[in-house]
Amino acid sequence: MTGSGKTKFTILYLLNVVCACRFLFDDGGRFSRRLGVAPCYTVTQLESALPTRWVIFNPARMFPDDYAAGFDWFCHWVFECAKGGPGLKVVTVDELWQWADARSIPRGLRLCTQAGREHGIQLLTATQEPHRVNSSIVGQCAELVCFRLQEPKAWKCVSDLGADAERIAALPLGSFIAYNRLSGGQLHGRGLWEGSKLVRFEKV
Repeated sequence: MTGSGKTKFTILYLLNVVCACRFLFDDGGRFSRRLGVAPCYTVTQLESALPTRWVIFNPARMFPDDYAAGFDWFCHWVFECAKGGPGLKVVTVDELWQWADARSIPRGLRLCTQAGREHGIQLLTATQEPHRVNSSIVGQCAELVCFRLQEPKAWKCVSDLGADAERIAALPLGSFIAYNRLSGGQLHGRGLWEGSKLVRFEKV
C-alpha cells in the first residue's frame, strides 16, 4: 500500500547491490529524483550512461505518446546490452502491471525474463497490486518481499506464492517479510524512522 516502504526498499537495494549495471524504466521521473541521477532521453545518453552503472530511461521524448512502446523498446535494448559482458544486470520498473497485465507481456520483457538469465538479467519490480501483474511473471518470482497489503485480491496473490496473507495485512508501515521461494527461507525486517521519514531497514 502507499507509504508502506516499498519504494525506499527498492532504492536501498539498488544502492547496495553488487552488479554490472542497473537499468531503470522511469516513466514518471521518480527514480531519477530520489536517486539524484540524471535520466536518459536518447540512445546516445543511454550509451553514455553505461560506464556509470546507472542507466535510467525516461521515455517522454522518444515515445511521448506511447510509453508502453517505450517500455518494450527499452527491454529489447537492455537485453542486447546484457549480452556485452558478465555480471548481474538489474532491470527495475515500478508498477509492472501497467506494461505487462493479465492479458499480455511485451516481447522485450519476455526476452529479459525468460532468456535473460543466461546474460545475468534480474527483474526487480514493486507494486501495490501484484494480482494485476501477468501471472507468468509473478509465477517466476524467486524472492517475494511483502509490505502491508490491504486489497483482498492482493492477499490471495501473495498467498498463492507462499506468503502468509494475514500477517502481511497486519504489518506496520515500514515492516516487511521476505520469502525466498527457492529455499523456503524467510527474513523479517522493520523500518527505522527519523520523524516521519523512513531512512533504512533492519533485520528482526
